[in-house]
Amino acid sequence: MHPPIEFGNASARDLPPAYPRRAARGTAGSLRAWQSEALSLYFERSPRDFLAAATPGAGKTTFALQLAAALLDRGEVDRVLVVAPTEHLKRQWADAAERAHIPLDPNFRNADRVFGAHYRGVTATYAQVAANPEVHRALTEAARTLVILD
Repeated sequence: MHPPIEFGNASARDLPPAYPRRAARGTAGSLRAWQSEALSLYFERSPRDFLAAATPGAGKTTFALQLAAALLDRGEVDRVLVVAPTEHLKRQWADAAERAHIPLDPNFRNADRVFGAHYRGVTATYAQVAANPEVHRALTEAARTLVILD
């Protein structure tokens, strides 16, 4: 079993908000038990697909960003695509990812077809993906991509 992400000698509560592996602002100073267990389970099984279902406010975004950060750090993925229901949530994901030091382009449009090298991926809406699935397929197949479906 793979241990949860560690912070060296400091506890998560001792770390400044800008620490790269700290949970996004607005979340607990350390991972909740279910988040740690889910991360351990993910790394134990290395599944192609993984479902994290929890009530609103339980920390699904924090879990997903911790997983994304770990996979990016380990070199297991090269980019991240987050698909959210609305433009507002698409921007919220990009903001939370930025605080977790994973820059995602919230302004990506299907006509762009590619995103800037200073980003690690993009956020999109389900409607955006449905409008041109080939663009998003090409994005995910061009590099090892973690897709997060909100």
